[in-house]
Amino acid sequence: MLSNSCSIIVSSTMLRVGSSSLASRASRRRHDVVIINRVAARSLSTSTTSADGGDISSSSSRWQFLVPPSPKQRLLMGCVAYDPAVGQIWDGMKDYLTSSSGGNLPHFDYVLFTNYEQQVSALVDGQIDVAWNGPVAHVMAEDLAADRQDVALVQSCGMRDVDRDFRSVALMKRDCLEGGGGTVSAMKGQTIATGSTDSPQGHLVPVDWLVHTVGIDDSTIIPHEYDLGKHGDTAVGEIEAMKAMLDGTGGTSAALVSEMMYQRGLDGALDGINAEELRESVVQLRESPPVFDHCSFDALVGDHPSDGGKSTDIDSHRAKIGAFSTAVLAMDMEDPCQRPILKLEGINKQWMGPRVDPGGAVRTALNRRGLASAGRSNTFGSQVRAFSSSTASFGGERVAVLGAGVSGLQSVRALRAKGFDVTAYDPNPSVGGLWRQNYLSYGVQVPKQLYEFPDLEFSEVEVGQFPSGAEVQKYVERYVDHFNLGDSIALNTSVTKVTQNEDGSWSVKIKTKDGKEEDNQFEKVVVATGLYSSKNPSLPDWASGETAADFNGEILHTSQVLQAEQIAGKKVVVVGNGKSAVDLAVASSNAGADSVTLLSRNAHWATPRLIADLIPFQYVFLSRLGQNLVLGLTGPLPGCSPSHSSVWYSVGQYIMPPIFKVVELLFAAQFRNVTGPTSPFNKVGVVEDFYGYAQVLDYSLRDKVKSGEVDWKVGAIDSFESDGAVLADGEKVSADLVICGTGFQKEYSVFDSATREKLNIESDGLWLFNHTVPTNVDNLAFVGSELAVISNISGYGLQAAWLSKLWSGEINANKQDMESEVNEMKEWKRKWMPNTPSRSSLVLLHQIHWYDRIMRDIGMKASRKSNLLSEWFMPYESSDYHGVLTTLEEKK
Repeated sequence: MLSNSCSIIVSSTMLRVGSSSLASRASRRRHDVVIINRVAARSLSTSTTSADGGDISSSSSRWQFLVPPSPKQRLLMGCVAYDPAVGQIWDGMKDYLTSSSGGNLPHFDYVLFTNYEQQVSALVDGQIDVAWNGPVAHVMAEDLAADRQDVALVQSCGMRDVDRDFRSVALMKRDCLEGGGGTVSAMKGQTIATGSTDSPQGHLVPVDWLVHTVGIDDSTIIPHEYDLGKHGDTAVGEIEAMKAMLDGTGGTSAALVSEMMYQRGLDGALDGINAEELRESVVQLRESPPVFDHCSFDALVGDHPSDGGKSTDIDSHRAKIGAFSTAVLAMDMEDPCQRPILKLEGINKQWMGPRVDPGGAVRTALNRRGLASAGRSNTFGSQVRAFSSSTASFGGERVAVLGAGVSGLQSVRALRAKGFDVTAYDPNPSVGGLWRQNYLSYGVQVPKQLYEFPDLEFSEVEVGQFPSGAEVQKYVERYVDHFNLGDSIALNTSVTKVTQNEDGSWSVKIKTKDGKEEDNQFEKVVVATGLYSSKNPSLPDWASGETAADFNGEILHTSQVLQAEQIAGKKVVVVGNGKSAVDLAVASSNAGADSVTLLSRNAHWATPRLIADLIPFQYVFLSRLGQNLVLGLTGPLPGCSPSHSSVWYSVGQYIMPPIFKVVELLFAAQFRNVTGPTSPFNKVGVVEDFYGYAQVLDYSLRDKVKSGEVDWKVGAIDSFESDGAVLADGEKVSADLVICGTGFQKEYSVFDSATREKLNIESDGLWLFNHTVPTNVDNLAFVGSELAVISNISGYGLQAAWLSKLWSGEINANKQDMESEVNEMKEWKRKWMPNTPSRSSLVLLHQIHWYDRIMRDIGMKASRKSNLLSEWFMPYESSDYHGVLTTLEEKK
């Protein structure tokens, strides 16, 4: 009688993948053995053997004994046996996947490998259908598949929840922290222990980060080589690295290990690691390497050369892989039969869908060592997308994001977390949007704690400082590396036309730097081109044409003034009264201009950085108390402010005007601008004006005007002479250079005419539900483009999180309610805000209540402070929303 299962052990040697296998150059501390488990098929229903030796199984059986499944029927998965429990796990998974009540995949089986190199080769050769790969193996598989002309590409089709955003940490002995203040700079010149050289978390990613991002290349790196070929899965090398740091072996004073293993050490779960000693003698440095995704199920996209070199049917193959992915993702932790398997696999809550690039940071690290290509080409990408749009796909809906600035990047991250297949297009050679390049001396008008990504500290700048544009750009680039977004971004690629198809999907026409054009199909589109774009400067009518024909000087927009040399020695007239105009008036004086005139059409309010020269402005305008005082003057923000706000407004509208009059007098006094044509005092209310011309300033302009270095006038240019401008009142102002600080204009011509008509763009802007989605155009959203809050960068992150929840079906919104809220918002804003082209986008001093609405919608706590006093009196900062994007996948 034959047993229902058996195991066959086959000796094997490790195959070298490509020309530079990590493991082929390292000592191997294990036997090269491939264990093929349960090759003999079990019969679910059998019959008596016939006298003539006929079939022993009935024709209705799901299995036929001694009849191997064809390549079309077979679903064979490979995984690396880094632990004895792996076989136990996949025995349980097999029972689930082959059962009619589970995956209903009767021909599923698995193969155990002792190393990833062998497994990758088997996948690409078509010997297995799915590989449970680590991120290094994922990159290897992609590159090996790309090198072969007869196979399609590799794509992830599922992963564990615990493998998302895998993180490493930098550790250092406390008594060696002579400098650096707990930052990674303290590692300079130190001896640093790591895990095995093929471990992404224990060596590859953290060492690459240390050398290429942090810039520390004078340290001694000592890898602890164990279980090479398993790519750090056993974590023995990391444990030995921590031991070496604690013992000071060979002068070791620091270590780079995974956050998971460090935490296990602190919990006392690692043999040979004294938890108390680790806790007391070791410091985790503040910075950390970029996160990456760890293990994923990889499958070939399309056919592969199996069954004697004959290609299998592509549709059949896709359906087979899709059925596997669907079955795995359907497993439920609440099911008592499935829970033990999921727990043994280390899953926290559930299997999760694939992400676009499980090995981004790993690929970068390997590429810098010459062990991997720089990335997949556009051809590869189009093949992957073509597969994921098929009915048998295991990928998410495709989303095009227009722009790779702070709003576009957060949109990519949020949507990817929800399983969408996202591609962001940007015409520039690098990410960053307007921060990549802008006018001379440009920077942020709020302190850094108000302008940072909620999940990544702006460590380049101290708390309270106002970052320069260059510092913001460096920080934005670090965000891309940290969260592994690069492979979802197509740079040097312009979107020239966006057209909605009859089925509601989108045709997006792109043009690359070399002039190549192509049409790509997407289910959804996100416009993330920002509130301001140097591509669409707003210029007065006199800036071109006959009015300026007699002028011998230059007329430039602020976005064109990049160097001090453009200004030095010239008579400069700066037109405007917004932040860019004020900045350039001051910068022109500092750059050695012969004279500087700031010409403003009207007087407007500026908010001082320190109110009464004592209190940072955010304590007044970004605390709950302060924003509720504003609400008492303007009324509640429709759809966002709590219901009791209307009661307060019924009283506050009478109490607050005289209080804000005192505030106006204080602001005017601080800027030494209480009277005169440039003073807004008694001409316009400070809150009302803030919603048209918001700016937070230091005293640079005030002091320049006082010293006579800047001549500030109220007036408008009427005409030009050869050596200057003539104002409307007849006064002549000498000029060699006129700089227009007149802002930017919105532009929607990228859309087809039918879409533009449906958007119904009005003179005061584009009105959207929750400042994000139009009510009359499906599958379209605007993130960052139609929303102005004080802490823009965090606002865009929350907006992206809200959109990802909406599009994944976790937020319900019907068209009637959406239209009703938009109309209510229009009526409220038009009642008291200045009539500007951006009025529809303005939230500003009602920011906290808008954020509250976002948090309620996505199912998270709106009150983010630790106690009631902080909740009402402390300013809300970006860090208060730490973890919102990270939590998206956990709450899927």
